[in-house]
Amino acid sequence: MRRIGQPGGTCSRTTKLVLALAILAQTAMGAAQSATPDVAPKLPYAAYPADDRLTLSGKLVRSESEDKREAALWAEIARVRASQNYEPHPAIWKIGDADTTIYLFGTVHSLPPGFRWRNPVLEGVVVRANLLLLESVDEQDHDVTFREGIAPDTVAAMPPLLDRVSHRFRGKLAALQALLPPETVAEMDRMPTWIAAMGVGYIRDLLVGDMPSDGADDWLEKHFRATGRPIEAIEQAKQVVTNINAVPESAQRLMLEAAVAAPDRSRAELDAPAHAWAQGEVGDDSPLKIVPQELDPQAKLADPLLAQRNAAWVETLLGKEMARPGTILFAAGAGHFVGPGSVIDLLRRRGVRVERVQ
Repeated sequence: MRRIGQPGGTCSRTTKLVLALAILAQTAMGAAQSATPDVAPKLPYAAYPADDRLTLSGKLVRSESEDKREAALWAEIARVRASQNYEPHPAIWKIGDADTTIYLFGTVHSLPPGFRWRNPVLEGVVVRANLLLLESVDEQDHDVTFREGIAPDTVAAMPPLLDRVSHRFRGKLAALQALLPPETVAEMDRMPTWIAAMGVGYIRDLLVGDMPSDGADDWLEKHFRATGRPIEAIEQAKQVVTNINAVPESAQRLMLEAAVAAPDRSRAELDAPAHAWAQGEVGDDSPLKIVPQELDPQAKLADPLLAQRNAAWVETLLGKEMARPGTILFAAGAGHFVGPGSVIDLLRRRGVRVERVQ
């Protein structure tokens, strides 16, 4: 996902299951897909099979809601294209030794439909790489739930979300729940509080017009599969979720309250991380943040979601991956490459030469 419901947020691919809740929140919108730009790049953005559509006397037969969804999608694509008055050049770094080159590419996990993000430098890296390394791989995560590491009796005893916020936030949360299908409310009531907080953020963004679609990692994974090159995960998503579930419930409830209380975001605020990323803006003031302070007031989520993972990734990159001859493309959320404690910062602290190639 490209957002976690707060200003500047990006998040781990392990939170992509929340998209199902977000889609239920506004079924008339549907899930938007990335579209091919007017001028096709050397590597196509997407390749979808033709739909089998029912026609009557040569005229397409479909529901009014489908017509509205398609019209809304194309209107959003036009808006996004008009907002990109620059050529994309997202940040890329590389490390290596005599027989190994590892490219480090920060991604955004969900992008606005029609968003352009590739250029010849990046596509050259994609062509040269003989292995794609991701945070997680979809086929390995099919059995991961958000309740990893939580005892069954604890799951059964989870109170409804309304009972997990203080009285002054219940009215606003109840008003949001009233807009949702009952099954969505029931499913969120069964979630750990931290992921329910993210779900609240996603749903609120959808209700003000956000259209989540595939991100850079999704395209990379599809492209490497289509070209027969191997894809591996640098970590186990199940362990990541287990670590996050160990965050104290009191801190998780503050996160939920923050998600409920946050003001609605404008289109410009929603798109800011994607534009910053596409233009290679990864300074300390970049909106590419994994866990904004607004979402995590006590900074309890930052350790298992960011610090622990960055440190583990650096060990893997310098150990197992550097021992492999060849060219590796490591693509992970751009927030992991921004600021103090980032993968780039930790590598440099270890004395590793990190070259920014774009």
